[in-house]
Order: sequence, then structure tokens, then C-alpha cells
Amino acid sequence: MIGRTLLHYRVASAIGAGGMGEVYRATDTKLGRDIALKVLPPEMARDPERLARFQREARSVAALNHPHIVTIFSVEEANGVHFLTMELVEGQSLERLIPACGLPVERIVEIASALADALTAAHEKGIVHRDLKPANVMLTDDGRVKVLDFGLAKDVRADRSSDATQTFAGQTAMGVVMGTPAYMSPEQVAGRVLDHRSDIFSLGVILYEMASGRRPFEGASSAELASAILRDTPRPLSKFRADLPEELGLLIQRCLKKDPQDRFPSARDVRDALRGVTASAPSIRTATAAPHPVAEGNSGAAHAEEGFWVAVLPFKYNGANADLTALAEGLTEEIVTGLFRFSYLRVISLSSTSRYAHGAIDVRSAGKELGARYVMEGSLRQAGTKLRIATQLVDASSDVNLWAETYERPFRPEAIFELQDDVVPRIVSTVADTHGVLPHTMSEVLRNRNPEQLTPYEAVLRSFAHFQRVNAEEHAAARAGLERAVQQAPDYADGWAMLSMMYKEEHTHGFNLRPDSLGRALAAARRAVEAAPSNHLAYHALAATLFFRRELPAFQNAADRAVALNPMDGFTMAYLGFLIAYAGDWERGCALAEQARGLNPHHPGWYWFPSVLDAYRRSDYRGALDFALKVNMPGFWRTNVALAAAYGQLGELEAARNAVQQLLAVRPDFAVLAREELGKWWDAELVEHLIDGLRKAGLKIA
Repeated sequence: MIGRTLLHYRVASAIGAGGMGEVYRATDTKLGRDIALKVLPPEMARDPERLARFQREARSVAALNHPHIVTIFSVEEANGVHFLTMELVEGQSLERLIPACGLPVERIVEIASALADALTAAHEKGIVHRDLKPANVMLTDDGRVKVLDFGLAKDVRADRSSDATQTFAGQTAMGVVMGTPAYMSPEQVAGRVLDHRSDIFSLGVILYEMASGRRPFEGASSAELASAILRDTPRPLSKFRADLPEELGLLIQRCLKKDPQDRFPSARDVRDALRGVTASAPSIRTATAAPHPVAEGNSGAAHAEEGFWVAVLPFKYNGANADLTALAEGLTEEIVTGLFRFSYLRVISLSSTSRYAHGAIDVRSAGKELGARYVMEGSLRQAGTKLRIATQLVDASSDVNLWAETYERPFRPEAIFELQDDVVPRIVSTVADTHGVLPHTMSEVLRNRNPEQLTPYEAVLRSFAHFQRVNAEEHAAARAGLERAVQQAPDYADGWAMLSMMYKEEHTHGFNLRPDSLGRALAAARRAVEAAPSNHLAYHALAATLFFRRELPAFQNAADRAVALNPMDGFTMAYLGFLIAYAGDWERGCALAEQARGLNPHHPGWYWFPSVLDAYRRSDYRGALDFALKVNMPGFWRTNVALAAAYGQLGELEAARNAVQQLLAVRPDFAVLAREELGKWWDAELVEHLIDGLRKAGLKIA
């Protein structure tokens, strides 16, 4: 193959062998870039089943768009040669980087978090890797982690029973298990049907090897190795590493459970558990974690010194219904998991709060023991077919009740998951998103502090106050604190993301304007994404900046990524929803804003704006007016624009003139700047439509 040209790809050199073919370095002569080119051997291309498997690999990988998964560009055929073109990843494989004594704890957690993040993305699309091993994990020259070779991946949704009959071996053939023996799960060794939990076992093997420098299962032959995987218990990692955090050892043990039901239920749960490890190991700070002192073990005193820790106590159910007992446990677990999605929250792990599962609880005492300033608790009660879930959030330092809510739902045992999917996002978003109870409370605590004296973590929390008030004074304080934060902690993703949003606010609102606000916003957003590729705030900031730069295809991709990374963040969903609407996809944008309003009932009025403008652009002026009145933000200039334009089009002149007067009280120069200001948000046709309504309302616009 070396030296040949396939279509417009010139093959330069061999890289290695993948799961189902040889891999070469090649040049795309059209685009002038180097790529990886994976060729299916001729004897396999002639086999219809093997060719179909190769094409299935291509579809599997093409469905994955993730910073920790190799990107596939195209599936090609030239002169009878079938091949893929893929991202060229340059660096070293993890296999070559693990020393005999294991990697440093910080590095283990960093790599494991990236792998769990990649598997989460794959599993959520129904794709199982089936050959996860250190040789298939590349660490790039600039420090990124990439999972390679989904050549053995399988779409679980298209599972076929014939796969269950395959037997143990190291190469691909009819009736042969696919995978690398030392990293196979017990069910893979036994030839049983696989699901995503097989990858979790393989991840556990990799973690064990990273921690100890040796594999957990060994054998002089394939048969001995298979027997070890099926029956042996690995030696405790504490025998090899005295410095290994207990939480990390327990996490690896759980990944390596023989029965899939005893492992973590999902890769997302592994990732969330790894965050708990970072909160307990003093030497660890990952890219997504805030750069603040980390508590030793689960010391309540150490947590309390840092402040702002959050604990979710086990939800209580005192009846005899086993289904409701399971529901109480599930609600607790999923709320904790949901809170972990918000990188700016410090959440105490379930392993620390589980001791409060039985008996009466004094919230203030529990908070003191755990070192948690904020404590959530909840209870379940049943009456016939009705279920009542009551929950509250308490500031344990003052015993002040910050929030409480009751959710009444019909109860059917077979619909427990649906009930959790309905209630948990509402609880999590109401408490955790930018307009949630916790960010509001935390930012208020810090508002009177000098921004120059805040830690980087505190500067991020302080910046939320701007979005709750939206004025120049709050903007200046937030920006000053964040600029200092990223100087102190240059890899702090949340700091860069929030700073990007502050720079973007210079452009959208004219607050404390400096030159090239969108250029600075874009640079800061890119720093955030580079520091933490799975941080939803980073993608939120990137998407918003790209919208106002009118880079709309890139905006759509970043917005989709932000919403997918944290579908429980109502603020991100609403803000990007109305930008998606303003970019032309009104149906989807309005739907996202509506979904956000359902997540957090305490949302600000601007969540209604997509519906306002959608009705107005369709000349449904009465509908636009009805939605605009729901906004209920009289001091906000865009509210007065919407009201004045709608009243003007309806011919209700007194109300229209009042709205114009309120607009000019806030923005005296608006008549001169109308096109410029409106053009930041809406296309030219809608801008002229709004100006027509404003003129009818009595505003003199040239």
C-alpha cells in the first residue's frame, strides 16, 4: 500500500494494525492534511459478512462526535480497496506509558475520567467498544486522551443472537469472540451476549494496570487467563500502592465485579465516582475541577473550611413497599449524579452520606459532620395510587430553609424509571442551574467581597450574580474577579467559560465595553473547551460567542454539545434555545425554551422571549403580546421593544406609547441605535418587522 494513491489519498507509511485492518498514514491531497487510512484486507473485503462488519464499524464510529474518540471522516472504495479515512492521532499509546510501579494518582484519574467520558458518549448511542485496552488509548503530544479502534464495536440496538455463540480467541473469525483476552469481561470470555457493562469491566482492568503496573488477571495460556477472569479475585491494590486513595481502589474493585449487575450501572456513574476521588485525594486536580484546596478523606472539618459543599441525604421511605424503597434509593443516587454535572458544585459522595440511610436525621448535625453547608433531604409517601415526593434544601450553618417542593405523581411500579426521569431533572435544575437556589445563595454570600480577594472558585460563584441582575455594576465586578481567577489558575475551565460570557455581555449589552469583545470571548471559550472538553459551560460560552460572530454552523454544533453534556441545566437550555430560534430553527429553539421553563419554575422572564418573537414574526401580534406580558421584566429594554412593537401593530396606541417611554427611559438613544442593537440578535427581515411596529408605536426611527 505504501506509495499508492487511493482516490485523492496518498499513502505514506504504515502505522499499525487495527481491529479489522491495517492502518496507514496518508495525505489528503485535496485538503492538504495528513490523515489515518484504515484498509480492509482483500480476503476480508471478498467476504460479504466481514465487509458488512467493516461498514458497521464505520457507521458506529461516525455516530460518535466526541473529543476523546477518534474522528472518522469518510468511508471509501477505490479499485476494489475498501477503507476508512480518520483523524490522525499522534502521540504514544497508554500501553507504552504505564511504568512498572504504576502512574501517579493524579494522572490515573485524569486518564480514567477521559475514558469514562468517551464510553459515556458511545454507550448513550448504544455502541459497545468490546476491545478497550491500553494499546487502543492514545495520549497525544499535547496531552489529550483519545480512544482508538472501534473496529470491534457493536451497536447493542442491533444485537444478534449469533454473537452469543462466539468462543474465546484472540482473532476475528466466524464463531470466535472478538476482543483482546487480558482485557475481556467474564461474559465476553464465556461468549455470552454483551452490553455496555462489558466495557466497564475492561476499563477496570486498565485502571488496575495504571495503578499497579500489572494486570489483575494473568495466565500462562489462553485457557488459564480465561479461568482467572472467570474465577479469580484480583489482589487488593493496597498491596502495591500505599498512596492510592481508598475511594479509587473501591471504584476499581466495583468495575471488576464478575456479575455485570454488581458493576457501575453506566460509564457516566464511573465518571461521577471519579469526581468523588478527586475530592478526596489532596494531590489531584483535574481540568474540570475547581482549583481549590481539596479535603483529606471525607473530613467534615476540612470540607467546612472550604465552604459551599453540598450533601444529599438518603431519601426516606418508611413503608413496606419494596418498589418505593428502591425508588427512594434511585432518587438519591440520580440527584447526586445530576448535581455532579454542574462542575461549579462541590458535591459530597454517596459513600459518605449513606450512613444516614436509617434512623432520624438532624440536618444541621449531619451538615456539620459532613462539612456540608447545604444539605438536601427528601421523603416519599404513598396514598393508594398517588405518590408524594417532598424535598427541601437547608443551609445547615444557619438552619435556614432555602427551598422546598412537593411533587405529586401517579405511582406504577413498572414506571419507576419514567417517574425518576420526570422528577429528578426538575429538582436538580431548580437547585443547581445558574438561576437555581444554590448559585443564587452562594453568589449572594460573596457579593460584598472585594473581587480581588476571591479565590478562583469563589470568583466563578460570584459571577452568577451578574446573570441574576444583568447590570453594568455586577458585570464589572464579575469580570474583574474572573480575569484574576484565570491568571491564578490558567487551566480552570469554569473560570474561562464564565469570563467568556462576561466578554460576550460587553457586546450584547454594552456593559463596560472594551475593544474586540467577541474576539476575547472566543479566545476564552476555546481555552475553556481545551481545559475541559466535557464541560457544558465551556461549550455554552463557545456557542454563544459563535452565534454573535454569525458563525452559525459552528454555533449549532457547539450548542448541541452544550445541551447534550448537561440536559439538566435549564439556563443553558433556555439561552441556547433562544439563540437556536434566532438562528432560524424556531421550532426547536422554542421547544428548548419551553423545556427549560418546565425544569426550573423559578426561571427569569426572558425564557419567554423565543415564544414572543416567534409569534411576532408570524404576525400573531396578540399572541406575541400575551407572551411578552409573561416576561414581566419592565426595566429590561428588550421587553419594552417587544411590548411597544406588538401594541403598535395592534393599534393600541396608548399602551404602545407607554412602552416606548419606558424603553427610552432605559435606552434614551435607542431610536438612533435601533438597527444596530436589534441586528445583534435578529436577522434583517425580523429587524425591519420590529422597527415597523416601533414606528407605529410612535418611536421615530430613521
